[in-house]
Amino acid sequence: MTFAHEHLLWFLLIIPALVGLKLWVDAHGSQAERLFTAARLRPALVIGRSLWRSWLIYALYALAMACIIVATAQPRWGEERLEIPDKGRNVFIAIDTSRSMLARDVPPDRLTRARLAAHDLVIELAGERVGLLAFAGRAYLQAPLTTDHDAIIESLLAFDHTIIEWGGSNIGDLLDVTLRAIKTLPKSNYALVLFSDGGDADANLVSYIQRLTAAGVIVVTVGVGTEGGTLIPNPEIDGDYIRDEAGNVVRSRLESGVLQQVAAATGGRYLKLGSQPLNRNSILPVLDRLTEQQSANRQTSRPIERFAWPLGLGIFFLMLAWIISSLPRPSARPVVLALAVMTFAPSPSAQALNVRETLAPIFKTNGPTPEDASEALKSRDFARARDLYEKLLKQKGYGSAARQELLYGLAAAEHELTNYDGSVKNFSEVLHTQDQSLRARAHRGIGHTLYDQGARGLQQQPKITIQRWTDSLRHLDAALELDPENAELRENRDHVAKMLDELRKIMKQMEEQQGNKGQKGQKGQKGQQGQKGEGQEGEEGDEEGAGKQGSDPNGEGEKKEQEGKGEKKETDDGIGGKDAKELPEGRLQAAGGDKEGEKDGQQGKQGQKPGDGGDEKKQTAKGALPTDQRNPRTGYTPGEAEGIIRQYMDEITAPLTNRYHTPPVNKKDW
Repeated sequence: MTFAHEHLLWFLLIIPALVGLKLWVDAHGSQAERLFTAARLRPALVIGRSLWRSWLIYALYALAMACIIVATAQPRWGEERLEIPDKGRNVFIAIDTSRSMLARDVPPDRLTRARLAAHDLVIELAGERVGLLAFAGRAYLQAPLTTDHDAIIESLLAFDHTIIEWGGSNIGDLLDVTLRAIKTLPKSNYALVLFSDGGDADANLVSYIQRLTAAGVIVVTVGVGTEGGTLIPNPEIDGDYIRDEAGNVVRSRLESGVLQQVAAATGGRYLKLGSQPLNRNSILPVLDRLTEQQSANRQTSRPIERFAWPLGLGIFFLMLAWIISSLPRPSARPVVLALAVMTFAPSPSAQALNVRETLAPIFKTNGPTPEDASEALKSRDFARARDLYEKLLKQKGYGSAARQELLYGLAAAEHELTNYDGSVKNFSEVLHTQDQSLRARAHRGIGHTLYDQGARGLQQQPKITIQRWTDSLRHLDAALELDPENAELRENRDHVAKMLDELRKIMKQMEEQQGNKGQKGQKGQKGQQGQKGEGQEGEEGDEEGAGKQGSDPNGEGEKKEQEGKGEKKETDDGIGGKDAKELPEGRLQAAGGDKEGEKDGQQGKQGQKPGDGGDEKKQTAKGALPTDQRNPRTGYTPGEAEGIIRQYMDEITAPLTNRYHTPPVNKKDW
């Protein structure tokens, strides 16, 4: 149950004040009675005075006042579905989101100024059906025609220069998308309010304008910018500006020719966006030419007003008090007072207990209770616990401390359901509590949630895992400051710190391996020593130094050529090429490092033949590490981990490197 005017409930405090006033008046009345009458004459002089009757009437008046106050606060319970006719004149708003709109000749910049003007226009168009489009090199319908202006404003706030990756300002494509958007709608006329800094003339605009006129679309164009123009900041490089293909800095100006052409041909008007907001009066001549269109009814819901119940009850108590006050003075107590005494008396008599049991269902509250939600959480029914906590938090009868406990329970349920973002959000709200114990538990909950969230994305996004584990460690430290005697919490904190250190070491090793990848070894120069030897071994040393593919009877030339480049064949087992520098000296031969070139050269000096490679293979196999180099913590070989890191880097850099890869309109990507 909710109230439309909760602040009016403070007037209920008048009731206990009136009860206190009644007690004070009765006390002074009894004292005056004792002073003015003698004890033996009092029964004969004081007639018709009944204490219980006076209190009953006064209680009924107090209850009537309380019910009327509650009714004035407008209690609401439940919802009802309504169907509202969705009708209004049709107005499309289109905004140019190309990079030229980042120019700052109109403060703060053209795109922001156009968004603010469109926001003001949507508010002015209350009751009208508004649609939203965005265009640059391509045009897209962001929101269809609707009277839900809150959704339009929400979509409008998301507009920026990255919403469309196609560069340029393709007004022709915008007009085509508008025609396709109204193609399936009932026949009517429409208005298109276009915010742009203009563009170059396009021969295809003539056909689009003819189709717009036939479809009954009136275009109002709004020029954003100045004729003098200014440079366009580069959003990807701080301090730099947009440049053309020749490398020259681009200066963007307001090109209003195309905008005026479209507005004049469709019967609209051209406006220039200045410091004044764009209001309804600016396009009122165009709106007057549009007709209202009604589509299917829109369903909505509203709370059901329940003020009639307390109001009726208050009137009933008021009438009952009037009736009792007008009746003759009875000599016996009424049944109502006897029932009240038996119900609320402190002595647990059998009759009172029976009455309480009878009246208990009347006063029992409906809906979930905090105990139900806590029981569902303890029984590991996390979905039900989350639903119960959400319903409890929507109620208004809980204080600040109780709401913090409910938020903590909801966060714990969200954590178990792996909704880590929601869990962190609710735990963070609990941190505002004044209860030190609850705040420590909230820090601990955030730490555990961030750790589990990081572990879940360890394979795909290890760098983000490091960030989340770092934040987890920070919250666990904060929990330890509030609860330093908690041994389990300290153990969890040490475990997170250990895992974080190991992950950082692994990432550091991967970065070093990535830096060493592709570098050629020095085997080529050392292999040239083989020229001093005899026969074919010297030639093999030359082939290794030159980095060319070669072959010999044992097939060692190709193998050495690949090892000289530091490239891996299929999977990197952590031994070859770039990792050779990290191995002990006795294993460099197995890794294909610098020792092998020297060994070839020494073989050339000693005059060994190519057919004597058997001993070399034995030595290599003897000094080699096992092929399975999986880290026991992560479960990946260095090569697999390197592939995951490279995939992650490609994902986060792709939007920047490929954002404007599409051929721009008219050879302009701004």
